[in-house]
Amino acid sequence: MEMRIVVADAGSATALAGRLTTAFGADRITVLGDRPEVDVRVEGESDRTVIGVLETVERWLDQTTAGSAEMWLGGNSYRVARWVPIEASQ
Repeated sequence: MEMRIVVADAGSATALAGRLTTAFGADRITVLGDRPEVDVRVEGESDRTVIGVLETVERWLDQTTAGSAEMWLGGNSYRVARWVPIEASQ
């Protein structure tokens, strides 16, 4: 199964791919040239991997200026956004 994570630009995709490579290994992560996306090959215990990828993307969003990422799993799309405390958004 493949997961696809689409971000704002190719530079962000490269940075995110670096984090995902550290967590899951280079053989499971693909950056498609200058496209703003990262593909992750999910194997074996797919639930654990999907949760791990989601947590890695959330931590990456918390530490960057990127506001959100779109994650595709199968035919479904999910938006992952940085958490902003209510007090900070007012």
